[in-house]
Amino acid sequence: MYNQKAAENTPKNFEKQKKKQHLKESDHTNQKIWESIAKNYDMIQGAQLSNSFITLMALNEANKPLNTTQISEIISLHTKGEIYKISATLKDSLEHRLKREGYVEGIDVPTQQGLRKPVKMTLYSITPKGTNLLKGWISFLSAYS
Repeated sequence: MYNQKAAENTPKNFEKQKKKQHLKESDHTNQKIWESIAKNYDMIQGAQLSNSFITLMALNEANKPLNTTQISEIISLHTKGEIYKISATLKDSLEHRLKREGYVEGIDVPTQQGLRKPVKMTLYSITPKGTNLLKGWISFLSAYS
């Protein structure tokens, strides 16, 4: 069966999609980590920090604040479609762990008037504290492999 999402995540489309997703230039080490995450995801999936780690990786790659849908797309792009996170799952990790602990910051942006109340979207970015945590996790993973 033809999988359009998988076809879109070919290496030749990666650079084009990266620009579309507003990503910084990735270095070779980060791409190796993304590949390792995708390859070993079954092993790390049970750990509650897996969503946090992957979310921080995506935010660290971005050159602007992102909403949960954009974060999900970056994760899927970098793992060549092997990992897909539902926006609500990311929102839980962002709001109840990362934002509360100061690893990310969120800016609420009103988007439209809802039936009962205004609908808002939150744009997230990694903080210096989050960057330091991510560097520590990357160092640990690099030593482990």
